[in-house]
Amino acid sequence: MTLSHAADQVEAMLSDLRSESRQAVTFQEAAQSVTQRIHAQLSESVILARTYATVPFSKLPGPDRLFMKSIAEASGADASLAEETTVLSLLGTAGTEPAWCHRSRSQKHLGIPLISAEFVAEIPMIAGVIDRLGSASSWFTSSSVRNARVESFFTFTDSFFVNDPANTRDPAGRLLIPAQDFVEKYNVRSVFGVGGQFPASGTILLCILFSNEVVSHTPRWLLRVPLILATTASALLAGGKIYDIN
Repeated sequence: MTLSHAADQVEAMLSDLRSESRQAVTFQEAAQSVTQRIHAQLSESVILARTYATVPFSKLPGPDRLFMKSIAEASGADASLAEETTVLSLLGTAGTEPAWCHRSRSQKHLGIPLISAEFVAEIPMIAGVIDRLGSASSWFTSSSVRNARVESFFTFTDSFFVNDPANTRDPAGRLLIPAQDFVEKYNVRSVFGVGGQFPASGTILLCILFSNEVVSHTPRWLLRVPLILATTASALLAGGKIYDIN
């Protein structure tokens, strides 16, 4: 099934997503099952699907902590990386290549430390996602900080959408999707990002899809995917059951 034809079967697919996420015992398992199902159902056009959530650096698994430190050090920002720093952490991944189907195999994409707006501005795609989805200040505040501004889940009414990944640039003139070898090799024609925020913790959930299909906008039903995850898996997050190793 392709993205263009999903509308006819979307309710059945979303029902499957709800059922699978309810059976999970960790937030990672819920995100992985939903991400896998999306890719499996839309494999004709979705090359890669990934789900991220904002998690405090202090709650990351050991390998993730080391990776975030290496990113910060490479950018000369290691002194600013703290236990309360928010990290956009990879929770679910599925795609055409076997290496894309488990977070442990996606070692170079485990997450991004959101050290500051200035730091993230150097990463065009993530900066674009934050700018497009709104509530930018919330992205840089740890979910453990009580005074953080908290909004109702799914306050994001827009989506991140790139309809020409090979050429679309940010205001600074940089390619919005820097991995042009990936874009060319897999004929990526559209990129979507949809997300929302948990009301209690302030955790932000983000789903990103890379497609070989040319479309004019983000399908509206995709906006319901992070809401399904939030509704069925919020208790796991609240209970600290984030990663499979916990």
